[in-house]
Amino acid sequence: MTYEQIETFLIVATYKNITAASKYLFVSQSTVSSRLQQLEDELGTPLLIRHKGQRNAELTNYGLAFIPIASQWASLWKDTQHLKSIPDIKSLNIASVDAVNNYTLVPMFQKHLEDHPMVKLSIMTYHSNEIYSLVQNRTADIGFAFSSISYPDVITIPVYRELMYLICNKKSNYGDNISCKDLPVEKEIFLRWGSDYQQWHDRHWSPSVYPLISVNTGSMLQRYLDYPDNWAIAPMSVIQGAMHSNPELTFHSLMEPPAPRICYEIKNRFPNVALLEPIELLEKELQEFIEKDESICSFESWMLNS
Repeated sequence: MTYEQIETFLIVATYKNITAASKYLFVSQSTVSSRLQQLEDELGTPLLIRHKGQRNAELTNYGLAFIPIASQWASLWKDTQHLKSIPDIKSLNIASVDAVNNYTLVPMFQKHLEDHPMVKLSIMTYHSNEIYSLVQNRTADIGFAFSSISYPDVITIPVYRELMYLICNKKSNYGDNISCKDLPVEKEIFLRWGSDYQQWHDRHWSPSVYPLISVNTGSMLQRYLDYPDNWAIAPMSVIQGAMHSNPELTFHSLMEPPAPRICYEIKNRFPNVALLEPIELLEKELQEFIEKDESICSFESWMLNS
C-alpha cells in the first residue's frame, strides 16, 4: 500500500470519475486504474464498481467504509514526512550555583549558544544540595557547585578553582595583603561560600560578632559595598562581574586568604543516552574556557590542600 494508491483512491472517491481524477493528479487514466487495481488486490476486496462505457465510478460498500481509513492513513503518512523537516534540537538542563551562572561561566554559555544553535540550554540557579538532588533524579543533566556531596548515582569531578580576594569600595582604606585582623567584621557583607570557608572565617573573627549583613548569592554582595568601610570576600569571577557593574569597586589580596573555591562538575552515573554528545561537547568547551581564562585555574589534585 503506497501513498500514491491511497491518494488516487481518495481523489476518485471525491470526483466519482476516473478521467477527472487523472487530470487532477496529472497522470494517465490507465495509471489511475492501475493504482486502484493494485490497492484492491492488496486489500482483497473491490472498492469501485466499474461499468463499461461509463466514465463515472461508483463506490462499493467496502469503498465507502474505506474512505475514513484512507483519509487517516494519508494524514499519518504526511505527518511522518513532516518529521523529516523538524530540526534535531536537544535541550540540556544545567543547574548551578549563583556565582557560576551569573559570573564565571557566562562567557562560555554565551559562546555555546552562538556555536551550537541546535542545543538549547536551560540554566537554573540553586544551592549546592539542591543541585545534587536534581542531578540524582535526572531533572538536571549537569550541575556545577562549590561543594562535594556524596550521592549514590552522582559523579563529582573537580574542574577548576578560583582564588579569594577582598572586595570593597575604592574610597576605603583597605589595601593589598591586608590582614584579617584589620577588617572589622561588623562592616562585612558575609556570604557563606561553604563549610571550609565558614571554618576559616571562625578562626579569624569571633562567631559571636555578627556581620553587617548576610546574603546567600554572589550577585547580592555588590549591593551593599557603596559605603567605604564595607567589605566582602569573593572569588575573582564574582569580583570582576561586580566591578563591571559598579566601577567604584576594587579588590585586594589577603594576608591570610581562605582556601580557593573549587568548582565541581556534577553528573548522573547513568545519564540520558540522547544527551551524551551535548554533555561531552559542553565539557570540552568548559575545559577550553578554563585554559583561556587567567582568573581561574584548571584543577590539579594539590589544590585540594591549598
